[in-house]
Amino acid sequence: MDHIQNFLLELGNGFCFEDRQKKILIDDEYFFIDLVFYHRILHCHVLIEIKAEEFKHEHIGQLNVYLEHYKRNIMSEQDNLPVGILLVTNKNDTLVEYAKGSLDNKMFISKYLLELPVKEELIAIIEQEKNNFN
Repeated sequence: MDHIQNFLLELGNGFCFEDRQKKILIDDEYFFIDLVFYHRILHCHVLIEIKAEEFKHEHIGQLNVYLEHYKRNIMSEQDNLPVGILLVTNKNDTLVEYAKGSLDNKMFISKYLLELPVKEELIAIIEQEKNNFN
């Protein structure tokens, strides 16, 4: 968790660390968001959930609850909608697509690696992701 936190802080300007294991209360139940950042340039909260397992559709529901909580209770009028990032050890793209369905929240799902791939693999991964967005 510490390494991922440090990595995200190195992503660039604008990320401000807010909390780790952010405790939120919904009715009479507590929940914990793994990492919370505020992006001062984009004017939005960035909520990050990290799962040490393959993607499961339940993860989407959990992150969506956190995003809704922030949208309704935390963000101010000048803020943009919060963004959710779900990091998993592996993902099934079709299952992710179905699980996200028509949710309005901005949510991104990606797998993480314990070690960086060699330079050639990293370039291929980046190119593949760029092509997925086009």
